Amino acid sequence: MKRQPTPELEYDGVVATSAAKGVELSFNHPVASMTWVLDGKTQQTLVRKPASKVWIPASLPQGTAYHIVLRRAAGPGTTPWTKATAVDGATAPPLTVTTDPGIWQFDVPADGPFTFTFSAPIANRAQLAQDIQFSPSVAGQIDWTSDTTAQFIPAKALSPAETVHMTIEGGVAGPVSTRGQYLANQTIERPFIVASNERIVVTETLPETLTLYRNGKPLLKSLCNTGVTGATTQPGQYYIHSMVQSATMSGVDPDGETYHIPNVPWVMGLVGNTAIHGYPRASYGYPQSNGCVELPIETAKKLYRLVQVGTPVAIEK
Repeated sequence: MKRQPTPELEYDGVVATSAAKGVELSFNHPVASMTWVLDGKTQQTLVRKPASKVWIPASLPQGTAYHIVLRRAAGPGTTPWTKATAVDGATAPPLTVTTDPGIWQFDVPADGPFTFTFSAPIANRAQLAQDIQFSPSVAGQIDWTSDTTAQFIPAKALSPAETVHMTIEGGVAGPVSTRGQYLANQTIERPFIVASNERIVVTETLPETLTLYRNGKPLLKSLCNTGVTGATTQPGQYYIHSMVQSATMSGVDPDGETYHIPNVPWVMGLVGNTAIHGYPRASYGYPQSNGCVELPIETAKKLYRLVQVGTPVAIEK
């Protein structure tokens, strides 16, 4: 009986490239081991369960070209493949994610949903529930609306004006695309502020007033002062961005004179140098400030203790 020749193992080419996993190669018969070179270093891969499609577990930067030399491959019942061959290609660019809410977004709906849109289809979608964390903790569920977009739906509404720190795990331990892309940063941080049930309205018609509403009902109302001509308080929609019990305020008034006032009390910053704060005046209800909204000191103290960062402020003519 004539003995059959031993079949020769042949390399067929690259099947897939993944920065997270390496390079997948195809052969005409199952492979049990490979010897390959990357960046001048010779390495060997042993395949626990021989297969005709096997991965070179190379660490490859995202969005870059690679050059691997395959020196040898061997499998059961075949003649080893020993033709040194270049395996060249490029990895896909890093995965990115767009979130809603964004970084330090105000007025975020208390009942969500919070949306995550990735730049490529995600392979490990079931893992996203573990990759997203909230502080303070928020219970809820993940709903994938497409292969690139997921929503987190809170189990119950978040507290009004609550500051929430949302993070997404990055790197190869986080979301990975079907092409092996992953988020370049180890942690993606998305702090946000939940919509408030309070609202401040400043009216610049005389007499000027400030009113704090909670759940649509007036809670506090006072005469106030806005900016004089040349330093007017601009109408618009704002949010309280910062709160300090006292601050030093410096600048130049409309007459060109500089001012430096220490210990201005109960300061609630809106935008730039514009804030709501306490200030002693003989009377209130008409423009007297350098652009801020001034209140009697005791009223400013009461307001400060009622509101939070994230409270919306409307300044109206």
